[in-house]
Amino acid sequence: QDAVVAAQCKSGVLRTPQTIEQFRQAPQQPGQQAPILTYFSTLLENGTKLNVLESIELVKPVVQQQRRELVEKWLKEDKLECSEELGDIVKPMEARYALSIYLRSNCHQKVIACFVETGQVDQIVAYV
Repeated sequence: QDAVVAAQCKSGVLRTPQTIEQFRQAPQQPGQQAPILTYFSTLLENGTKLNVLESIELVKPVVQQQRRELVEKWLKEDKLECSEELGDIVKPMEARYALSIYLRSNCHQKVIACFVETGQVDQIVAYV
């Protein structure tokens, strides 16, 4: 219930690090998903783009579970706010997704490094 209220708040005033921490610390009820997952699921289902902190906090466990398809889906749907830190988290799992994140967040040096790592050296000249 609280996740729905926080996620649907139009002003975004409830979408803070404190809110994320409260949902992370909230006890999980038997037979239900963790409250933090309910919060993120509600945001994503409502068509809301996650902010930088939410994107990072959602993607960390997804990367640990090697769930490439979820990261790809959220990037394609423009659900994540891209940042250098998000790219750094995703890169060990999938350099192509990290490249996309770095491009969207204007991390020029990391874009060039990813072009080299993914064998797309010819793209560097077009990029710069």
